[in-house]
Amino acid sequence: MKYTLVQATRLVRFNLLEYLRSGRIFFELVATVACYAALLRPTDTPMNAGYLFTVLGLFGPLMAMITTGFIIGLVDRPQGYIVLAHNVSRIAYLLGVFFTSVTVATTMYGMLSLLVAILNRAIDLDLIGWILATLPLFLNMCLGAALILLLSPLVASTGWRLFILALVAVALSSNVISGPVINQIAELSPVLVDVLRAVQTILSSPLVPVMYGYHLSITRTFSNITAWSNLLAQWSLLLAFLGLAHYAFKRRDLIFSAS
Repeated sequence: MKYTLVQATRLVRFNLLEYLRSGRIFFELVATVACYAALLRPTDTPMNAGYLFTVLGLFGPLMAMITTGFIIGLVDRPQGYIVLAHNVSRIAYLLGVFFTSVTVATTMYGMLSLLVAILNRAIDLDLIGWILATLPLFLNMCLGAALILLLSPLVASTGWRLFILALVAVALSSNVISGPVINQIAELSPVLVDVLRAVQTILSSPLVPVMYGYHLSITRTFSNITAWSNLLAQWSLLLAFLGLAHYAFKRRDLIFSAS
C-alpha cells in the first residue's frame, strides 16, 4: 500500500506538469475569476457565509468534475501506455489521476476563497467556520471527481457507462416523473407507480449524503452527531466509487484514444 501511494504521488507530479504544459489550467483560472466577478464581488450589501458557501458548494464539485474530465482527456492517449509499462500498478495510475484532479480543483477553490477573504470577506465567517464548512464541501468535490473517473472511457466500457448513467437518471427523475406523468402511469398500472417510486428511492439514497453535505457547508451546524455521521457517509461513498472504478479499470483492456 505504501509503495502504491508513492507511485501515485509521483504520477500526480507528472500529471500536474503535463497539465500545466498543456495550458488547460487557464480554463480553471478563468472560471475561478469569472465566478468571483459574477457572484462574489463586493456590492452595497455585505456578504454572509450562507451565501458564500451556497456559491462555493456548487463551484467546488463542478470544478472537480470538469477538471477530472480534462485530465482524463490528457492521460487517455498512447503516451499512457508508457506510464503503465514502467511497473506502475493500475490502482496507482487511477489514484494518480484522481489525486491530480482533486489537487487542481482544491487549488482553484482555495484561490476563490482567498479572493473573497481579501476583497469581500463574509461578515459572519472566521477561519474555524471556513474549515468546518469546507469539510463536507471537499468530500463532495472528491465524490464528483470519483464519479467522472468511474464514468470515463478509460475505466468503464460504453455499455457500463450507459447503464450507470441510466441509474443516475432514474435516481434524479423523481422531480421530473411526477404529476400528470405519474397519473398516466397509474392509469396503466398502479403497481408500476409503486415499483418506480421504490426504485427511485433506492437509487437516490447515495445522493442523500451529497445533498446533506451541501446543506452542512451552508449552515455549518456540526453540534450534532448527524453532521459527523454524514461526513462518514460521504467518505464511505467515496471509497465505494473509487473501489468500483478500480474494479472496472483492473479488468479492462486498455485502448487509449488515437487522438
